Amino acid sequence: MLRMKDRRRAQSGTTLVELLVSLVIASLALALVVGTLSSGLLDSTIAKRNTAAQASLQYEMEAISASVFDSSGAPYSDCFATEDPTSPTSAGGYQAACPNGPFTLRADVGWQWLASSPGVVQVWTISIMSWPSSAAIGSSVSVYKINR
Repeated sequence: MLRMKDRRRAQSGTTLVELLVSLVIASLALALVVGTLSSGLLDSTIAKRNTAAQASLQYEMEAISASVFDSSGAPYSDCFATEDPTSPTSAGGYQAACPNGPFTLRADVGWQWLASSPGVVQVWTISIMSWPSSAAIGSSVSVYKINR
């Protein structure tokens, strides 16, 4: 009888099948946790980009409304940094490349005369682009400027 108990005790333990099942369950749980974390990271990155684009758009709209009416105003581009916020830097020309540095957004600002009121009403259009990919973020916004 003593010999039978010793043999059972020696054979007790985890079998290979039990070990594999527990590893599969742990792997699935880990994959779910990693997927949740990466999804949250992606969502926060997109929210940060959209917030920065909205702030850049607001900055350009305020710059247009604060400027005097100029019938010979030239289109321009500004570069914005989201990771290292500094004041916007000129791109060196309309739709030109941003200078080297932490810039991640470019605002392209141009204007044209309103077809029904040439010489009186300017339609300023602002487009925000992701830099350096030049992918548009959202749609362009137009602002009217009237010569009074």
